Amino acid sequence: MAETITLPARLDLPAAQDLVNTLNATKAEDEITIDASDVTHLGALCTQALLAASTRANAAGGAILIENLSERVEEQLGHMGLSPEKLMEGAA
Repeated sequence: MAETITLPARLDLPAAQDLVNTLNATKAEDEITIDASDVTHLGALCTQALLAASTRANAAGGAILIENLSERVEEQLGHMGLSPEKLMEGAA
């Protein structure tokens, strides 16, 4: 079953636990679309949560698809050594 999760504007330390809870509530074998159109800040802990969810989904035959990343957020990922594609692939 496909599901869409819309992310808040700031994905910083205070947002991390809610993001983890939301991602853990999904079925790993499903295709989950993450709508990042409102995101203006993506911190390391929330990036780690998205990376872990992608890893879990890919291992179970599902997928995390991240859409509508702004250039600013892509730049923030780059500072952490990631790209949107790598974030969706998960950790190897």
